[in-house]
Amino acid sequence: MSLQQIINNSDSITINRRKVVGIQYTRNDIPRVSLTPTLNPWRFTVGLPTQLRYGDVRALLENIDALDRIYNEVISFGNNSNLAWLFRYQGVMSLTQRNQITVNSFVGNQLILGNLPGVGATRSLFEPNDLIQIGDYTYPFTSVTQVLRGSGGSVTVTTHRPNIIPDNVVGEHITVGSSCEFNLFCPNMPTYRLFPGGTMYNENRELISNARIEWSDNFELYEYLGDLSV
Repeated sequence: MSLQQIINNSDSITINRRKVVGIQYTRNDIPRVSLTPTLNPWRFTVGLPTQLRYGDVRALLENIDALDRIYNEVISFGNNSNLAWLFRYQGVMSLTQRNQITVNSFVGNQLILGNLPGVGATRSLFEPNDLIQIGDYTYPFTSVTQVLRGSGGSVTVTTHRPNIIPDNVVGEHITVGSSCEFNLFCPNMPTYRLFPGGTMYNENRELISNARIEWSDNFELYEYLGDLSV
């Protein structure tokens, strides 16, 4: 789980899920904005501190070299208590109530959910930026607006991107908040340099490491969408 370890040990994370937009200006400075149709992937820029000792992370380095820029990995921000707050669920539903919800339909960016819990009509099921994952498909969506329970048998969630799942998702259950998973790969995969420090000895007081790790760049983690098409 090399990318998971990278995130768990990070000291900075930049999140980018902006759309691809082109802007041209006419001669009289009138902007013309065009939107390129994409799957709007999640992108994370992850920085690591120069405090990791070589002797502690040799297995991580091997996993990174094996992963390289080729292979993807499923990660979660909920695996680390220090990061779980980042995508913490903000609504009022308990885990049991969330687990009973199923998808009625998902067309465009309109996700309709049924099997709703018996909470008050004015209670919030989802707040803006709450993550929602459909079934086992590792393509998290966010709720753009607050979604109240209401009095009907279903609610509509406007998601930050259209449905990109190629299969029929009707009847699927959902995962919410920090329990959602991301399928990521690292197209730049930084190299690492050893520099003096981080002295380590074994039980026989033999020096086994005297180096810390410095990375050539931040880790640019992109959502893996290689099995999908625009």
